[in-house]
Amino acid sequence: MFHPSYPLSGLTPAPYNPRFLDDTAFVALQRSIRTLGMIKPVIATSDGRILAGHQRQRAAMAIGLEYTPVYVVNGIDPVSEMRFNQLHNGTDLDTGDEHVTVPASTGLGYYDVPAVSIRGTRRAKGGTLRVAIAELLTKFGPWGGIVASQSGECLSGAQYALTCKQLGIPCRTYYVPDELASLVKGMFRRAYGEFDYSKLPKTTYMQTFAQMYRVRQDEEGRPIGVGQPFYEHVYIPNFKPGERILDFGCGQGDYVRILQTKGYRIWGMEFFYRAGQGLNTPAIHQMADSLFETLRTHGRFDVVLCEFVLNSTDRNEAEVAVMTCLNALCKPGGRIYASGRTRSATEREITNTADTQGTLSFLDKDGYSAIAQKGRWLYQKYHTPAQATTLAKTYIGPNADYGILSGMDTVFLIQGTKEVELPQAQVEAALTFEFNLPWPDGHTVNRHREAVDAWRAAIALER
Repeated sequence: MFHPSYPLSGLTPAPYNPRFLDDTAFVALQRSIRTLGMIKPVIATSDGRILAGHQRQRAAMAIGLEYTPVYVVNGIDPVSEMRFNQLHNGTDLDTGDEHVTVPASTGLGYYDVPAVSIRGTRRAKGGTLRVAIAELLTKFGPWGGIVASQSGECLSGAQYALTCKQLGIPCRTYYVPDELASLVKGMFRRAYGEFDYSKLPKTTYMQTFAQMYRVRQDEEGRPIGVGQPFYEHVYIPNFKPGERILDFGCGQGDYVRILQTKGYRIWGMEFFYRAGQGLNTPAIHQMADSLFETLRTHGRFDVVLCEFVLNSTDRNEAEVAVMTCLNALCKPGGRIYASGRTRSATEREITNTADTQGTLSFLDKDGYSAIAQKGRWLYQKYHTPAQATTLAKTYIGPNADYGILSGMDTVFLIQGTKEVELPQAQVEAALTFEFNLPWPDGHTVNRHREAVDAWRAAIALER
């Protein structure tokens, strides 16, 4: 239900507060509200908890307003809460080819425009965004809106308008004077804040479903499916006879098995080894047993590689733990490789843009996306060249390299000879983090003590 004058004092922020706004942007937001009013409604639950519009509520209170337009949603579930926040901001992500108009208006402020009166290009780009908007509209009613000039030009929210037209429901429209149209367009080209998923719940074992697909084998052991280019073009050609190799986060262990049958001395370690929709915990423990034994008896590895794990972490703390483990398990002078997914975009695209060609995602300030899957949040991290280079220099050495394969600008590889040793306390904290990751039903890997002991034993062999 839409309330045009809801008391601001009756609104409370969501615990996770998924948007961050710096001081400059906050002042700009206050200025826009003074000039234009609250042109987008806050979305809240029936008890006043804000689902979307945290920053506008703060700004409105800062300039002394007492009331604001609010759309109240009933029966909201936790996953839909975050989708509301994403899409409430995502409705501003017009692609430019929608060409939406609504009837001209002699009045200003909020009006409901019938679906039949909306004109626009229904085949415009952004179909994935419209599907997501339609899902929430169908489930929770007309929660959003658009901004239009009095002459009927849609200034922001064209994707929402097209979705309303498709569903045959009225589109809430906030009319502004024609002379302010350019100002409004400029406002919506500006990024008001960033997403921050650090406070969202984490179900870390779900991250296994974010792993990129690796080559598989048929019943006769022959490779089938999609190979990994870094394995084929970088790792295998550079393996030396007799080297001991560790694939940390080996997924389903496909390459490990193939190379072991060819005589390579390679080990795999995967904490979320899948068996259908569950985890094959006996196989995980077997990998840990083999890893600890070779560390105790032969020391650290000549080569440590990590294929597409960095993009499947769910928080910065996890990324630090992974990179620290790669460093800790590689002997001095050994080689470290780590790959991930690239992020080559402008700052606005990083923080506020939906991928309208595939899965809908909005990246937060660190480059993480958060997508609801199977009732839980699934995260992916997209690194800038600067972020990946910093990881390389910090955890591999000052001469480590960042690069991409020719024709594959969506993935990156950092690599180099290990030149740095990290403090013991940091290493043991990382091993404890990784080897005690959470499993379903309250269980954990629970091999962290043995991991630390095996690492200490490996270090002792080098003295």
